Amino acid sequence: MNWIGYLHVMRMFGRLVGRVPAGHLWYLLKRMGDQKPHRFNGQLRINTFFPPYPSIAFDRFCEVLVQRRRMPFSVYLAVTGRCPYRCPHCSYAGRPATDMPLDRVLDLVRQIKALGTSTLGLTGGEPTLRNDLDVIIRAAGPEMATILFTTGYALDSGRAKRLADAGVSCVTVGIESADPAVHDRVRDRPGSFDEARAAVDACNKAGIYAAVSTIGTRERIAGGDLETMYELARQWSVGEFRLLVPVATGGWRHCASAMLSPQERQILYDFHVRHNREPDGPAVNSFAYLESDEVFGCGAGYHHLFIDAAGRVCPCDLTPLSFGDATVESLADIWQRMGEFFPLPRRACLMARIADRLPVAPTPLPLDRIQSETLCPRRNAAEPLPDGYRRLLRSR
Repeated sequence: MNWIGYLHVMRMFGRLVGRVPAGHLWYLLKRMGDQKPHRFNGQLRINTFFPPYPSIAFDRFCEVLVQRRRMPFSVYLAVTGRCPYRCPHCSYAGRPATDMPLDRVLDLVRQIKALGTSTLGLTGGEPTLRNDLDVIIRAAGPEMATILFTTGYALDSGRAKRLADAGVSCVTVGIESADPAVHDRVRDRPGSFDEARAAVDACNKAGIYAAVSTIGTRERIAGGDLETMYELARQWSVGEFRLLVPVATGGWRHCASAMLSPQERQILYDFHVRHNREPDGPAVNSFAYLESDEVFGCGAGYHHLFIDAAGRVCPCDLTPLSFGDATVESLADIWQRMGEFFPLPRRACLMARIADRLPVAPTPLPLDRIQSETLCPRRNAAEPLPDGYRRLLRSR
């Protein structure tokens, strides 16, 4: 990040001076050297972990930092369990292919907003199977930034304009390869690559901040596929390349061998840093970096939450443990109860600890509350905090 970028970041977080520990602000500023702040439609973007600045959502994000308490920065909501594709790694696999009625979705959006959340992710299944996404996005704003996670299915220019008019903050399109044939084979649908490309093009033309997302499997690391996909993202003129890590859940349940070694995660960490220090190209948002012990660790159940299309409340979209049903009790009550298991962020992914303890199929996911509370380890009070929280929470 150049000196202009540092000035922008200092302006973003200047309101925190004197309100959070100086050591934490200094830590944030140093870590921003590994990011690529960039402007889009008059707002500054770091990556989709942070709401755009200036915005009411960013103001809410900062207030959570100031209050230094457990609160979900981000909530991902599956608005449908249906999907036209059959990806073998789908994290939603094993859950019912149901739709959440609009009135229930809007009620949950209201409850999520009341928790203080600053980013709402709309996911599935494939959320574009719904025709009312613009209604949901309008209900979320302006207090929450909205991210739509999609395969690109049925996202044409007319649909993109409706999303733009509703105020969507970002549309993230998943890709499996820069090779159309490989992508289509993973999706199990001919033409799916062209659909993804058309969706990104439609978002660009509609003035929507677009991102592409993929999973950093060891095969993609070894084959150089991540570099070719990054170049594809550059050609498609997206703002962000979102790089996930494989987790043994959903379609990969009991495939612990798919999860990366520390050395492989380090490659994704370095990918994040290297490309973000380049002067051009999309910003990289690698979870191997952001969820490392040196940065924010695992915030599942502490600063993040997932609700599936049946209303089951889970720590994150990759952790199939349900701690309540938001269709029969208030989300605030469920969130408060989860604090017994998630009083602080962890230094390592929760699923890395429990993936091999999930029951085998056909046991449905997520597990019910009793099973989840039995399986979920309580956080060791002596466990050190991730570095990104250590200075912030130590002085509470």
